[in-house]
Amino acid sequence: MNTELTRLSSRYATVVAVGALTLGALTLSGCSVLQDQVHHQVTRHADTRADLGSPPAWMPEDATDISSSTGTAVKGDDAAPTTVVFTSKQGADSAGCTTVPRKSAPVMTVEGAPDVYAAKTVVRCGDWSLVGDGRQWVAWTPNTGDGGS
Repeated sequence: MNTELTRLSSRYATVVAVGALTLGALTLSGCSVLQDQVHHQVTRHADTRADLGSPPAWMPEDATDISSSTGTAVKGDDAAPTTVVFTSKQGADSAGCTTVPRKSAPVMTVEGAPDVYAAKTVVRCGDWSLVGDGRQWVAWTPNTGDGGS
């Protein structure tokens, strides 16, 4: 019986060790994937605007360190809430954009984004609203109410 108990104890320790190693591997290599699934979002990063397949027209040419978070709980890309944070000295390309009172805020959060709630106005570019602090910019959609009455 003592031998049987030792063998069961050893098997249990092996299962626990394999589980801990698996969890550790997920944490180190797939943290964002696991986080994306838990929070129903997809996060992406690009070093420069040129690295994006089809950047939005309002994104400045000098945009770097671009991070985005898109919600996955909504069906259809057009309806999915998205937040983009980027670094730029130029700021938003204002062609076709207007400055309006801020009434919306991002649904998805991206670490390092400027404080949207401190902004009284936003640059509205179609379905996107943008706020910058002179270096970092945050853009989001939907922007319901920005520019509306």
